[in-house]
Amino acid sequence: MGSIEVFLVCLRGDVIMDLGIAVWSASARERMSHFRGGAGVSRSSQDPVDSAVLWRLLALHAGHRIAALYEDTKRLNQVFEDGDPAMIGGDADGDIPVDVFLEGWREADPDVPRLNAHGLLRCTVDDGRLWLGAAHGRSPAEVSFFRAGVAGAPGNSTYDRVNRSLWRFLADHVMHELTVDVVTELPATAIGAVGGESFGDYVAGWPG
Repeated sequence: MGSIEVFLVCLRGDVIMDLGIAVWSASARERMSHFRGGAGVSRSSQDPVDSAVLWRLLALHAGHRIAALYEDTKRLNQVFEDGDPAMIGGDADGDIPVDVFLEGWREADPDVPRLNAHGLLRCTVDDGRLWLGAAHGRSPAEVSFFRAGVAGAPGNSTYDRVNRSLWRFLADHVMHELTVDVVTELPATAIGAVGGESFGDYVAGWPG
């Protein structure tokens, strides 16, 4: 298959980010494996800026429906027909420069209170779930960031196995509707949760 861009879209139609080019699985025809980044970046998950934008976007859109959609598909075209989403890192009028989007955001800021809640990325198609970490912010409706590591651990965007797990989950669930849930009870079956598949096991052997 040819080069196809994949975009992460808030289905409310207000913002969109470029996840990279779809890289196809060598073992399963027409199944996506991972994302390839821009010039000089073989894997989007290894781009620190893209990863920071992704985690910031999820925190800002807690409670929203999102989807990773292939370019030039009916579903993505519908998003643009229904609204005018701002592209993070785009150069058109109304787009959001990356530095503006990340301005003032301090991932894992110790001064931001931890809530009695967790972030959960849930697929509405097959009910796959990924633990995003403890929610930090003013309220479940105003999350600043998610953090899966203990105190002193890096923020999620630079915590390799946690960050790669998010990128893999998006690749595994491309074209599926997802929800960014903030929950007080964490299901034991969620990837990364106690009792679920560990982040390390989930990305073991994954080329992304």
